[in-house]
Order: sequence, then structure tokens, then C-alpha cells
Amino acid sequence: MGIQSASATFVRFHVPEVVSEDFWGYIDENLRAGSFKDLEEGQEQALGFVSWDDLFDSSFADASYHKGEYIAFQFRVDQRTVPAIIRKQYIRRNVEDYRSKNNGRWPSRQERQELQENVQNWLMNQMMPKPSGCEVVWNPVAKWLIVGTTGTKMIDAFLTHFEKHFHTYPVPLYHVHWALNLVPLDGRQKDALTSMVSVRSPQAMYDGRPLGYEFLTWLWFLTENANGAIKLTEGRQAEVSLGERLVLTLPADGKERVICTTQANALHEARTALQQGKLVDELQLFLRIQDNEYFLTLDSFLWAVKGLKTPKQLPDFDNEDAEGKFLEKMYFLEEVSSALNTLYGLFLDKRLSPAWEADTLPRLKSWMEGKLQESTDHMTGERGGQTVPF
Repeated sequence: MGIQSASATFVRFHVPEVVSEDFWGYIDENLRAGSFKDLEEGQEQALGFVSWDDLFDSSFADASYHKGEYIAFQFRVDQRTVPAIIRKQYIRRNVEDYRSKNNGRWPSRQERQELQENVQNWLMNQMMPKPSGCEVVWNPVAKWLIVGTTGTKMIDAFLTHFEKHFHTYPVPLYHVHWALNLVPLDGRQKDALTSMVSVRSPQAMYDGRPLGYEFLTWLWFLTENANGAIKLTEGRQAEVSLGERLVLTLPADGKERVICTTQANALHEARTALQQGKLVDELQLFLRIQDNEYFLTLDSFLWAVKGLKTPKQLPDFDNEDAEGKFLEKMYFLEEVSSALNTLYGLFLDKRLSPAWEADTLPRLKSWMEGKLQESTDHMTGERGGQTVPF
């Protein structure tokens, strides 16, 4: 399920500003330099950039990647593979043929190695390549990029190819980097955050996962104790509530998981799991922003947006106005991103505050245990003039 899907899934990156006197010329040159080339004889894999609209078009005619302020294209990978059972069968046949021509003599080790290589190369050229791909949208003004997959191999292949041709290095926006790059934090808050998780550590994505557990658990609390309402920019307001799926786990273990729907009996099971020390590992959210309604899922890495269901696109954006349809989709994604940034900023204001241990955390624990009786009027803080729970 990629970015164009009715149920979009993607991972997010921060992309540093590209310094170039001719930015769009730079984009055109490097997209074409890294464009997809068909597999050659004996080649197992081919990869490269292709058109946003057609996985089999790498021409980028008429600068088709340029859509408003966005750069949109796909990344394609073709892979030839030979099933092991077929390779073994052909090697066996070739060994038998060799012996029949050499009075029953077995091939030497070197001859057998050459025979296996010949069989592998011959079979490889008989196999049809299997194409796969993912969509990519880059907003150079806002300095973000999204890739429409959560597959590790595809993401790694894309990043290697992108960095090779564009000479810029996207930063994955999991919990800590999301906070540092998309949420307005002051110096004290940044120091507090980086003292919790070292961004230089190769294990930062895993070391900071407790921050994700806490944020998702806090979101559940928010939906129950503040009517799930938050203020966005330009006077807009978002309503936040639980979706249909809630997954809890013990952070120190991660193996024992409680999976719940949001019916009353399932939520009772989820509350029991909270009281046993489990925290939210995955959460589906429902957002209503003015007339637009969204469903999406976040997990504790806070990197991927999964199953994002946006409003149905207007029927007047048909095939003759593909760019209009694309821009409307981007509007929806930007609106969701703005709401998520606000929510995460509200949480970090509390989490990075000196009052977290003494005030906020005890209130959160009381809620987990079902003992919270105080009015939410006495459990609020301020961020940008907005009142927020605990």
C-alpha cells in the first residue's frame, strides 16, 4: 500500500536543503542519471528512478516529476531469481551428462564449480525479472521526503541509490529525529531530549523506543481526558479519538502482546494490560479536521504512517487532471502531518519538562490504574496558548 493508495503507508525523512544555483536543473540531471536501466544478460538486479505515473517509464518526459512544489517519482527494482530446487535439478543433469561423456568420471572440484556457474548463468538468463517499486514524494521547501513502503530492503536500496546520485542524506524521522526536525523545541528541550537518546548512536532508533511507547499511551489518555480536541494553525481544530486497533506490550520484553479492538470489553482488557505494566505499542487514530476525516496507525518507532485513509477525492479530479488529484492528496497528507506534529509537540512539552517525574507521571499512572478522579481542569498545561491535558 503506497502513497497513492486509498489506504496509504509510508515512512518519513528529513532532507537537508540542497544548495544549487539551478535547483530544478539539478533535480532533472540527477533523476535522469539515476533512472532505471533494463537488466542486462547475466545481471541479477537492476534499479533506478521511474515516472510517478508509470513504473515502466524512465524517460521523465516534460519534467513529469515536477508537481507544484513537490518532486514525485517512483523507485523501481527488478530482480531475477532462480529457485534452488530448479538449480539443483539442472546441476544434477549436467553432472550426469558430464559423467556419460567421461566414462563415469566425476567432475573435479574446479570443473564442478565451473559447471555450477554455467548452470546459474544460463538459468538466470531464462528467468523473467520480477519488478517491484515504491513511490517517493519530496518537498524541498519543507525539507521532507516520504517513501511509500515499510520494507527494509526496499528502503535501504532506495537510500543507497538516492544518496549516490543526489549526494544528500535523508534522516529517518523516527521519534528523536521527528522531534528535532519537525517540532519547535527550545534549547533546554533539545538538550533534555538528546540526553535521553543519543542521536549519534547506531541504536538510536531502538534506544528511543520508550519515548514512542509513552507518546502512544499519552494519546490514548488524551482521547479520554480532554475530549480529544487540539488547536492547529490558522484557527483550525482537530478532534482526536481512538480507532479500531490498540496493541500493548511490555517495553522490556516486546514479545508478549495484547491486541484489542476499541469495543468496551476489549478496552477493559487493554486497561488491565496497562495495570500490569504494559504500554501502547501500536495505535490507530481517528482525526477529524474541519470536514475532513482520517484514520491512521502509528507504532512505537513513530517513523511509519500506516493505513492512512483520507477523504474520498473529488470526482472532478479525473484522469485528465492527474496533477490536481495528486495535489489534493498532498493537501490531505500535509494536514495529517500538521496535526501529528502538534500532538507530538504537546506531548514533548510535558515529557521534557522538569515536572514530568513529580507531577505528570503520577497522574498518568493514576489514570492507568483507574484512580484518576481529578477534573481535567486541574491537569492542564499551556503550549502556544492551547490548554492540553496532563
